[in-house]
Amino acid sequence: MYPPKVEDQAVQSVIRDLAAHGPLPSGAAVRAALAERFGSRGGVTRIYRLLANERARAGGKTLSPIGLGLMEQENRNLRELLTHQRQREDAHQIHWDREVGQLRERVRALEELVHRAVAGGGVTESLKREVEGADTRAGQLEVQLRAFGPATGRDKSDRS
Repeated sequence: MYPPKVEDQAVQSVIRDLAAHGPLPSGAAVRAALAERFGSRGGVTRIYRLLANERARAGGKTLSPIGLGLMEQENRNLRELLTHQRQREDAHQIHWDREVGQLRERVRALEELVHRAVAGGGVTESLKREVEGADTRAGQLEVQLRAFGPATGRDKSDRS
């Protein structure tokens, strides 16, 4: 006849009791404590499975003060790096926004000159198409700038 089966909750309770003031116990220590308390040692496979579950449950929760301090410092460093990267991205956005604006102004000025020259017969149709192509490219750059937007999620009206 088989000895009475000890429930998983009881085994987990024994594991936690044995680990209350130190590392998790060995499987043999758990089985000895079960035999003492319940008169049944439990199956080896089951005990080690429950021990592994307990190790996994407790594994991510215990950090030494030094480890905790290192994680906090790494977190601060990463936040600072992110802030610097956002500032750099915002500076790039401002620079390219200004460049595209200047390019559009130059294209408009040249376009007026080309229209006058075409009307006077001094400029070819291919030159006119080149200027229109440059205007189209400037528009595409402007759309790309707006699509990516600033790194911090602010729009242009928020920039100081």
